[in-house]
Amino acid sequence: MLFGCATKKWVWVLLSALLILSLNSRLATADEDVADGEVTDEGDGEPAEDEMMQKQNIAKETTETTPDAENGASSDVQVNFLFTSKSPEPNTKELVASQLHKFLIGFSNRGEKDFVVKAIDTSFRYPMDFSYHIQNFSSVRYERVVQPKQEATFDYAFIPSDQFIGRPLGLVVNLHYMDADGAYYTHAVYNETINVVEDETAFSTETGFLYVVLAALGVLVLFLGQHYLSKLTRKPVNSSSSYQPTAQEVGTNKNEVDYEWIPRTNFMEKKSPKSGHQSPRSRRPVKTN
Repeated sequence: MLFGCATKKWVWVLLSALLILSLNSRLATADEDVADGEVTDEGDGEPAEDEMMQKQNIAKETTETTPDAENGASSDVQVNFLFTSKSPEPNTKELVASQLHKFLIGFSNRGEKDFVVKAIDTSFRYPMDFSYHIQNFSSVRYERVVQPKQEATFDYAFIPSDQFIGRPLGLVVNLHYMDADGAYYTHAVYNETINVVEDETAFSTETGFLYVVLAALGVLVLFLGQHYLSKLTRKPVNSSSSYQPTAQEVGTNKNEVDYEWIPRTNFMEKKSPKSGHQSPRSRRPVKTN
C-alpha cells in the first residue's frame, strides 16, 4: 500500500512538472513573437518613412511642373464671353435641350509677355454646390500663342441632354492659359445657374401621333352621330298607304296615227272574214277532167 501511494505521488509530481514546463514554453514563444513583431515593425518603419519622403518629393516635382489651378485669372488678361445661340426668350438664362449651343470667348493680352491659351472645358454643376460635377463636356485644346497687345477669339459648342429638362444647373466654362514664365491660370469665364428647357418648335413624333388619333376619333364620332340622327329622323312606313300601282305605258290615240304610208291591200285582208292561212290539204291543186 505504501508503495502504491508513493508511486501515485510521483506520477502527480511528474504531471505537474510537465504542465509547468509546457506553460513556460508557451510564454517564451509568445515573448519571442512579440519581440519579432517589434523588430519587424521597426524594420518596416524605415521603408515607410522612405516612401513618405519619396511621395513628398514627387508631389513637389508635380507642383513645380503641373499647372496650378488656384491661380485664377491673370491681371494682364481681359476675357469676354458671348453666347451666339439664341435663347427661347431674351434676357433669360435658358438652354434648349438636344440643340447645339455655341459661345465665343475673347482673349485680350494687355501685358508685356506672351500667353498660350491651352484649352477650354465646360461642365454642368450642382447648383447648390458648384464643386459637384453632374456632366463634363469635351475639353477642346487650342495651344495658341497670344502676343502682347494682341487679341484672339475662341469658339466652343456643346449639346445639353434632354434628361436635364426642367432642372436648374450650374454652367461653368473654364479657360486654361499659361504665361511665358510658366505660370498656369484657370479662369472661370462663365459661372452661373441656367435652366434646360424643351424645344417646343420642333416636330415631335409623339405629338403628331396624338393629333392623328384625335382626328380619327373625331371622324368616328361624327359618323356615329350622323347614323343615329338618320335613324331618329326617319318616318315609319305604312304598308297600305305605301303601295302605289305602277304606271303602264299607254300608246298614242288612233286619230293621231298616220296610215297613209300603209298599202290599202293590207286593210282589205284584215277586213275579210277568212284568214289568209290555209291548211295543207286545201292547198292541193284541183284535178280537172
